[in-house]
Amino acid sequence: MRTSYIIEKGKELGETYGIPADVKDICREEGILLLEYPMGNGPKDCKGFLIQSSGRVAITVSADLSPEMRQIVRYHELGHYFLHVKTGLMEAVHDETVYDRVSESELEANMLAAELQLSDDSVMEKLCECGDFFSAATALSVPPELLDFKMRLMRHKGYVFPDAPLASSAGYLGGR
Repeated sequence: MRTSYIIEKGKELGETYGIPADVKDICREEGILLLEYPMGNGPKDCKGFLIQSSGRVAITVSADLSPEMRQIVRYHELGHYFLHVKTGLMEAVHDETVYDRVSESELEANMLAAELQLSDDSVMEKLCECGDFFSAATALSVPPELLDFKMRLMRHKGYVFPDAPLASSAGYLGGR
C-alpha cells in the first residue's frame, strides 16, 4: 500500500474525527465492538487483535497493558480496520507485537495509527520546543517508535528534518 494512500486516509479520518482522533467515537460510528480482556503484558503475550465475523468487527486489547499502551494498540487495530479489513485486503489480524517492521500490513497499521494520534503541527511544535527526538516523544506522550512512524509520514509530505535516532522494530514492546 502506498504511503500517500495512508496519508490521505489519515487526512480523511482527521477531518471527520479530529487529531488525535477519538477511538471510541470512531468505533461507535463504524459499529466496531471495542473490548478488553486479560491477555498478559509480556513480550510474547498478545497485545491486541481485530477480528471480523458474520459482518461484525471487534477489536480486543489486552486489559493487562498500561492505559497508554492500550490506547496505542487500539489505534493500531483501527489502522488494520481502515487499511486492510474495510478495503477487503484482510479479514482477520492477530498481533503479538504492535511495531513489527517485517510485515507490510503491520507497518501500514502503525503508520495510520501515528497519523491518527499526532498532528503535524503538534510534532513540529514539540520537536522545536524540546530540541531532541526523545524529549519530543515524551512531551507528546507517545513511545519514540510512534514518533518515528509519524516523522516518516511527514517527510513524505515534504517536511525536512533529520532521521529519527532509532529504527522502530517489533521488539520494543518487550520491556513495556
